[in-house]
Amino acid sequence: MKKLKDRPFALIGVNVNGYDPAQLKAAMEKEELGWRSFADPGPLGRGPITVSWNLTATPTFYLLDHRGVIRRKWVGGSGGAVLDSAIERLLREAEGRGSPR
Repeated sequence: MKKLKDRPFALIGVNVNGYDPAQLKAAMEKEELGWRSFADPGPLGRGPITVSWNLTATPTFYLLDHRGVIRRKWVGGSGGAVLDSAIERLLREAEGRGSPR
């Protein structure tokens, strides 16, 4: 997939393994992750983001369009090519080079 810099795209992580923000920051630095992530601690691993988004397993991927509408959800691994294709399709749409589904 083409580089995403300067394109209407954001990748956001929600960490549900119980890390507090400082632990998550350290893990992200160690792994050199280049996207924002939120710690979502809560009772039994179910923090407010997890509950609001009905997250039932990890990894779970949500793909939102440029209007903030959830267009796809994958529970478990999606496969890189599938995810890349879906992202590219929504980017073309956001940039006015494709039609909405």
